[in-house]
Amino acid sequence: MPNIDLGDPYESYVKGLIGTGLYSTYAEVVKDALRMHMNSETPSKQMAVIHSAIMEGEADIQAGRVTTYSPKVLDKLTQDILSEHD
Repeated sequence: MPNIDLGDPYESYVKGLIGTGLYSTYAEVVKDALRMHMNSETPSKQMAVIHSAIMEGEADIQAGRVTTYSPKVLDKLTQDILSEHD
C-alpha cells in the first residue's frame, strides 16, 4: 500500500478525526473519504458525463449519423421510447 503524505491542513484534520475516536487509523479515514467520494454525484462527475455526451454527439455528427429535426422526428422518437417500455 502506498505511503501518502497528506500535508497540512489535511494531516491535522485526519489527526483530529482519529482523536475523536471516530476512526482508528489514517487508512480508515482515507477509505471513508474515498467511499463517500465514489458514492456522491460530484460536480466533476457531472461535468465528465456531460463532456462525454458532447464528445459522443460530435463524433456522430462527424460520422454523418444525424437526422434533421422536425416535430415528426421527435414524435417518432417518443413513440419508440414508449413502446420499449410496454
